[in-house]
Amino acid sequence: MSGLVDLGWDAAWQGERDHLDMDGDPYRIVRHDGVKVLVSDGESTIHALFPRSLQLAVGDWVLVKNETVAALLPRRTVLQRDHEIRGPQLIASNIDLVLVVFGVDRPLRQSKVMRFVAFAWDIGAEPIVILSKVDLVDDASESVDQVAAWVPNVQVHTTSIETGEGIAEIFSMLEGCTGTLIGESGAGKSSIVNALMQDEVAWVGEVRAADAKGRHITSHRELHLLPGGGMIIDNPGVRALGLAADGEGVDSLFSDIDDLVSECRFRDCSHQSEPGCAVAAAVASGEISRERVAAYIKFTNEQGETRKRSDAKELTAHFRKEATEAREAREVRDRDDINPDG
Repeated sequence: MSGLVDLGWDAAWQGERDHLDMDGDPYRIVRHDGVKVLVSDGESTIHALFPRSLQLAVGDWVLVKNETVAALLPRRTVLQRDHEIRGPQLIASNIDLVLVVFGVDRPLRQSKVMRFVAFAWDIGAEPIVILSKVDLVDDASESVDQVAAWVPNVQVHTTSIETGEGIAEIFSMLEGCTGTLIGESGAGKSSIVNALMQDEVAWVGEVRAADAKGRHITSHRELHLLPGGGMIIDNPGVRALGLAADGEGVDSLFSDIDDLVSECRFRDCSHQSEPGCAVAAAVASGEISRERVAAYIKFTNEQGETRKRSDAKELTAHFRKEATEAREAREVRDRDDINPDG
């Protein structure tokens, strides 16, 4: 059991396992290899087959019997992104901490930093911004202050693989929990994983000098058990992330503005030109920057559009289900009419 504990097993997981009342030993998925998954119980790893009906992700807890996944334990958190064609894509599961990595060797973009942080909050995990490659600039304090102003409720740390700066702090953050890294390609995520593991476990690619962007070297996800405790999941670089329709990421990201919204005179205030707008008053007094309010409006509008699309899909699915049920009922009646005696 001690091996399972090292992988994050606790009394709550044991309760979930007992509730299923099924045969099988608990394992955690450490890598997804297509038709099989590599699973570990903290003592050994095996490859296990799984039925197509199960959508599995790195970080999942499963019950394995005869080298086959027999059941999936309910997930606490799910890291996923929406694909326009293929729909939701699972990235990882049961994440406690999301390290949002940006390299200071390229311009930092406010909207992208905010989006990645909101994405982490949406799944119920704690986001921490990691500014990497600080050895490539004379002074990273300006970048730290800039990001701290964009996401005031989030810790911001600096790292350098060349000098070792910040690695011990990340070790401390991950102690006893599961973390993952998200961010643009070339930000140094795989290098951070290698530094944490004290081994070359993740491929590191070259970065283009023209724009400081890297190639997508990490093409799969893998959970690594860190020396001394804690776990980290390496992820491919992510170019874009959508906001959840009903997630808490935007509210958490803009909690300062959200507190003011309730004080606006009009319930449907757009926070632009209406009289009695508490948000506009805060901008006028210098309490909140105009850029931050613009970002808030952009993100809430996007979340609203996502909610509309989600509602439309649910409505379409509902009508299709009703139409299918009605057609099947007609077919049964037609058969009964043709053969009333059965």
